[in-house]
Amino acid sequence: MSIRMLANTLGALIFLHAGSAAYAQRVVNQGLVIENVTVISPERVAPLLHADIVIRDGRIVELGTNMVAGPHARRVDGTGRFLIPGLIDSHLHVGHSAALDDDAIDAHPELWAAYRAQVPRAYLAFGFTSVVDLDLTPSDQAWFGGTPLHPRLYSCGRGIKVPAGYMAFNIPPLSSPNFPNLVYEPKEAEHWPKSLSPGDYTAERAVSRAQDSGAICVKAFVESGFGTFNWPYLHTETLQKIRDATRERKLVLMVHATSVDSWRSALDAHADIIAHGLWVWPGDLGNAVPPQAASNVIAAAAHAGMRIQPTLQTVAGERAMIDPSLLEDPRLAIALPPAVIAYLRSADGVKARTALLDEYRKASPPPGFEPLLSAAIERTRATFKIMLQDHVPLLFGSDTPAGEGFGNPPGLNGRLELQDWANAGAPLSLILRAATLDNANALGLSRELGSIEVGKSADLLLLKDNPLENVSAYDSIETIFLNGEPIAREALRAHN
Repeated sequence: MSIRMLANTLGALIFLHAGSAAYAQRVVNQGLVIENVTVISPERVAPLLHADIVIRDGRIVELGTNMVAGPHARRVDGTGRFLIPGLIDSHLHVGHSAALDDDAIDAHPELWAAYRAQVPRAYLAFGFTSVVDLDLTPSDQAWFGGTPLHPRLYSCGRGIKVPAGYMAFNIPPLSSPNFPNLVYEPKEAEHWPKSLSPGDYTAERAVSRAQDSGAICVKAFVESGFGTFNWPYLHTETLQKIRDATRERKLVLMVHATSVDSWRSALDAHADIIAHGLWVWPGDLGNAVPPQAASNVIAAAAHAGMRIQPTLQTVAGERAMIDPSLLEDPRLAIALPPAVIAYLRSADGVKARTALLDEYRKASPPPGFEPLLSAAIERTRATFKIMLQDHVPLLFGSDTPAGEGFGNPPGLNGRLELQDWANAGAPLSLILRAATLDNANALGLSRELGSIEVGKSADLLLLKDNPLENVSAYDSIETIFLNGEPIAREALRAHN
């Protein structure tokens, strides 16, 4: 072949290659295009490199490679970034205070207003684009849903409780908007208010009341006192009736259970989800080593395929009463307004924290609150590790705010829960899946949420770092996409 013929041939090949590349790179002229990003989604065996995602009308309409935004489309450059589904926290109490006690709220209504304004923004800032409230009042539902910018809010309606039991120690008048969703428990009849007819508070009616509020789930409380107190509680037979009623209505049944006995009750009733980890069993409260009974009930949960929310921060967050170092965590400035943080650091804030700690100390049996709290934290970790070993199906839920004080701040508490899981040895891929697709599947939301797939809602997170390499990647969120609209994380920080 002559030099001239060789040159012509090479030129033709170059031209054809360039033409085919240009043809493959399709221009998208409508919607929003996230270009050249690494997609990490739990339904995928491996990340999709150099991916392009097209979003229109709040949904993912295309997912592939070699697409670029045209002049009439919005463009987000994903080069060097990682795209994951928006996180789902399936155990929240959005209306509860995670910073201010009742006295502070009464004395400083401006702080309460600032706190409430930041709560939904804080969840978004930490990547939680969907949240589930397990005991939602109508007033909190209206407030949260009425804020300008907030995650998708799902709920179990009002939780089902027994009079004089956990979360229903004092029953307000029937006309009060805070009147709980009570159920008549025959084995605790001595505590039933004489002014109420048991026939109006059957298991079926309790479930119906939750459904009427728009609930996707029902939460029932089985709590006899955390191994310390002796409270009336929901017994297995009544819980089974609640289970039957939820099945009729295609609702998910979650059971508050923290002990070996209450876990067994939830298993016997064939509940869908146990809404806590396991840290209560008979014997020495200061002993952190799980007994065989705890291992047995965890094995039974694994065998039954029972989904569990470990909620490690439920107990760990109580440490803030003793160790206020959380106030120095720079991430707290995303969760709480500066004025609220300043109050918590002030003399009044320290006084309130000390008073709360004194109450806990007075109510704690020997050997005292501090050693019992340390033991309880170790119990949650120890049983969580058994759950990992037994391959119990785990769901991500933070129970924010779990208790009083500032130890479980909105949004940040979920990030701390992610860290707890990683510190206990949970694989990073399991953590991501538990906080996305597994939650969506368990709650009947997987047609809309939980993964990055065509047709689903475009609730997404753009991260600088890879969450399959280090849990600290969840601190590198740059942009939150809510219903397809990009929100810079920095824009969600409180400034008042």
